[in-house]
Amino acid sequence: MATGELVFASAVDRRVFDAQAERGPAGIYLAAAPGRALPFVLYRAWKVPTGVVTEEVRIIDPTGRTVYRWGPAPRRMRGSMDLTVETDVVEDARFEITGTHLVSFILDDEIVGEIEVPVYVQQAQAKLPKRIEDGLKRSDVIWVGVEEDGRRRTIPAWFAFRNGKILVLSKRERGPEEQTVPGIPGATELVVITRRKAEGGHTALAEFPAAVRVLEGAEWEEAAKVLADRRRSRVGPPEESIARWRGSCDIAELTPVVPA
Repeated sequence: MATGELVFASAVDRRVFDAQAERGPAGIYLAAAPGRALPFVLYRAWKVPTGVVTEEVRIIDPTGRTVYRWGPAPRRMRGSMDLTVETDVVEDARFEITGTHLVSFILDDEIVGEIEVPVYVQQAQAKLPKRIEDGLKRSDVIWVGVEEDGRRRTIPAWFAFRNGKILVLSKRERGPEEQTVPGIPGATELVVITRRKAEGGHTALAEFPAAVRVLEGAEWEEAAKVLADRRRSRVGPPEESIARWRGSCDIAELTPVVPA
C-alpha cells in the first residue's frame, strides 16, 4: 500500500520560483557542464496520513547515474485530507551533463512519484551582481583555488576580467616565474574570493564558486594577449610574456556561479 500521494512536484530555478512560485516552468541551470547548478527550489505537495515519514529526493541523469540526493530527512505530514507543502532550496548540486533528468520523490524508501526536469547551461552573464563586479574590477588580485574533502588550497592570483568571466594563468610546474593555481588543470570548479571597499572604508569579501574551462588553441592565444596587457609587473613587450607562457602555462576561463 502506498505511503501517500504526491499531488504536485517541481524543480524550479530559484529566480523563476521567486517570480512565479511553483507554477513556473521546471528547469535547472548550470554555468557550465560539468558544474554546479544555480540555486533551485524542490517543491512538493503531499497528501499523506498524519505522522512523521522519511522523505528523500534523487536526481538521475540521462545515463542513469544518481547525481544528486536530498535527504533522507524526517517530515511531519498534515494528513490525507490536507496538503503538506515542502519547499527546499538546493545550492550544492553538481551535474555532469545537460538534458532531461529524472527526479524521484521517495517516502519511507518507496518511490511515490517521478517527474522529468530539463538541465541547461545558462548563457554567461555579461554583468554580474554589483558587489562581485566591484570586487573584480577594483582588485589586482583574487584568492583562487580548489576545495577538496572540506579543505581549501588557494593562492593570491593576478587575473583579467572581461564579459562576466575571469581569466587566470597557471604555470604547470611550480617556479618563481609565474603563479600555479591549485586545481588548474583538472578541477571543474574553483572557489574565488574577492575584496572590495565597503562603506566606512572597511574591506568586504565576496566569495563564490566558478566553473572552470581550460582554454586551448586560438582561445588560449586570445586570452594570453588579454592577460599580457593586464600584467602590471610585466617586463618587456607582451609578445615575450606570451612566448614564455606558451607550452608551460595553462589559461583557465572561470565562470562565476552566482544568481543574477
